[in-house]
Amino acid sequence: MKNIVILFAGEKPGFKYEKKFDSLSGFEKALEWAASVPGSIKTLVLAGGENLPQINKILSQKGMEEAVPGENWTNGRLAGEIARLCKENSADYAVFAWADWPFLNKSLTEQLVSAHEKYRAEYTFADGFPSGFAPEIIDAGAAAIIAELAGSSQKAAGDKPASRDALFSIMSGDINSFEIETVLADKDYRLLRFDFECTSKAGFVSCLRLFEKARNQKKQFSSADFDVYEISDLAEQSPEIQQTLPAYYNIQISNSYNTKSLYCPYEKLFADKKMPLLQLADFKTLVKKISEFSGQAVVGLSLFGEPSLHPDFADFSLEVLKYKDLKLFVETDGLSFSEEDIKKIAAASENTGRVDFAVRLDAAEEKMYETVNGRSGSDFKKVMDFISLLQKNFPGHVYPQFTRMNVNEGQLETFFRFWNEKTSPSAGHFVITKYDSCAGLLSDEKPADLSPLERNACWHLRRDMHILSDGTVPLCRARISETAGNALEEPLEKIWEKVQKEVLNHINQNYCEKCRACDEYYTFNF
Repeated sequence: MKNIVILFAGEKPGFKYEKKFDSLSGFEKALEWAASVPGSIKTLVLAGGENLPQINKILSQKGMEEAVPGENWTNGRLAGEIARLCKENSADYAVFAWADWPFLNKSLTEQLVSAHEKYRAEYTFADGFPSGFAPEIIDAGAAAIIAELAGSSQKAAGDKPASRDALFSIMSGDINSFEIETVLADKDYRLLRFDFECTSKAGFVSCLRLFEKARNQKKQFSSADFDVYEISDLAEQSPEIQQTLPAYYNIQISNSYNTKSLYCPYEKLFADKKMPLLQLADFKTLVKKISEFSGQAVVGLSLFGEPSLHPDFADFSLEVLKYKDLKLFVETDGLSFSEEDIKKIAAASENTGRVDFAVRLDAAEEKMYETVNGRSGSDFKKVMDFISLLQKNFPGHVYPQFTRMNVNEGQLETFFRFWNEKTSPSAGHFVITKYDSCAGLLSDEKPADLSPLERNACWHLRRDMHILSDGTVPLCRARISETAGNALEEPLEKIWEKVQKEVLNHINQNYCEKCRACDEYYTFNF
């Protein structure tokens, strides 16, 4: 059987052409791997407009044919191109990977090819390994079927922008129709959420750090022929790889609330300290630093305060949206927004899906709303109307929120059934969150213990940065008296390095008293 290797470079260029891997770029490392694929007759690259000139220059230098050009790649179009290229080249199947993966592994690929041919599979993939280590293998005929499904019964998945799970997202709607084989990892690394790619800044930093650590251990290190378990374990043990760059910045802009929520720790945390309102000029400084440090990130405006109570709330939101790689997240009680501000923010976001709202409801009817939030039950309808207003301006990005507690657990099913309906004010979108005692500061009101059997290094330490309105960066949301620095006065990189020491403590299962009492370590924001 013969195959073709297809590399996809239809997304933005990112850092895939930076020659940081022993004078090679991430894209060139992927090409190096492609040349090692057994049974391959050709390597083809699918490229978007921004990538095309650079890719064709590199391909020309290597004596390879030019990339297959394309714009506005969708999952369905990607599947269609794979099917077309297999047919044109009389290939039985395609070995498919993304062009920004410098750690594609030769031996793992050989296992996949062997399994695919031995069992005459239609789709073969590796499961349990870090993302970016293994390709997918797709039969030529199956690719054509997937492309057809993408235009019919699975059109919703097929029309989405091309994603790293493009093929599987379409297949999953009719999964039993395909012959699928899997190469399973001896150890499951999925919970570490590694993503070794060179498009995002965080992914690129992860790749660089892993490459350097592996090379320091092996002078003749080759990323196409490494021991996949050895290097995965190396990443697992390294705090600087587990914690690359912040993905979520939650910033305090306000210093008060409309509600008296049962699970709000603000009054106890700040009993002896009056926090100021964050000034817009200082916020602009923060957002600029965030963009420069993380590249892509989510900026929240809801740390310890109702954001809409800030007189400049709309301007804060608009400032975030000026940066194309930043997203805005607002957690709110929904009681003090103006329709004018909502429309301003919606206009600035230009239907890009860069703004998400979580609206704290925590109840299925007025009486419980009053109990949980300390407000009149009549405000329940006001919040419901606000959710409808948001949905009109930010369709698909509005999430009524229910925090599970002993007091409201009996309404969880009613809440779920109502908001799960496509006819609900949020069109079927909602979020259910766990109760957080703030490391034991509040009483334990959670109705169920959902924590895993084995503790992992805290996700919030690895991915979140909290910034108080005076610029102070606490180690975490529950440890505000322990500071890593001041974001208005110090480089974010320096602050983040201080947090990294805590990540190492967690990897070594060395927990402070508050961390030991906290069960937020397994929850994940962005």
